Amino acid sequence: MTLLALETATSTCGVAVLDDDVVVAEAHLHRPRVHAERLSPLVEEALGHADVSPGALDAVAVSMGPGSYTGLRIGVSTAKGWALSADAALVGVPTLEAYAAQLRPVAAPGDVVCALLDARRDEVYAGAFRQTTTGVAEHAPTTALPVEALPGWLGTVDGQLWLVGDGAPKGRDAFSDDAFSCRMLSADEVSPSAGWVARCGHQRVDAYGPDDVTTVEPLYVKDVHATPAPSPFD
Repeated sequence: MTLLALETATSTCGVAVLDDDVVVAEAHLHRPRVHAERLSPLVEEALGHADVSPGALDAVAVSMGPGSYTGLRIGVSTAKGWALSADAALVGVPTLEAYAAQLRPVAAPGDVVCALLDARRDEVYAGAFRQTTTGVAEHAPTTALPVEALPGWLGTVDGQLWLVGDGAPKGRDAFSDDAFSCRMLSADEVSPSAGWVARCGHQRVDAYGPDDVTTVEPLYVKDVHATPAPSPFD
């Protein structure tokens, strides 16, 4: 399978190309508010470095949330466009699942990785995944919740608990009691990766098949609140 993957759920703007289970090209910009301008050029650059033509793509994977509303909209719409133009399958990858999967090289089977993204104020987007010998399995469902509610949502962890993401510093104090053996990796140490979106996307296509390109939508988790336009009569 030749697969293009996009990661735009956070300030990271990333692209990867996977060919025969190997990530052969990957590029990231760790800058906010550049996704609309830089994503498509990054895709073209990554495909060029991988020597892959758009028509050779079998699938397009996209990090589908939760995260930045604007980033998710840009990523999903761009992924749909590439999938349709290349006549390729589309697969949405939960952002926090791909984030947690990055710890597979260091976490032991049975460990739980809690991926946390800052959702502003005292809230985080949270997803918890148990490491297995073949990948990750959901331990607690992806949600948005106040930091102090994290222990109750997470429940019992038998192995090591890992915290990862830009919300990890906010969550660390919530897990400071003796009930959790906790290790934290900051977003500077482990940032969102299009390469892991590609790997997880490949697994999801094999296990569940592709998504419907016409109906797939970002996983916002929280309601989208748009700022009303000012009235011309104000």
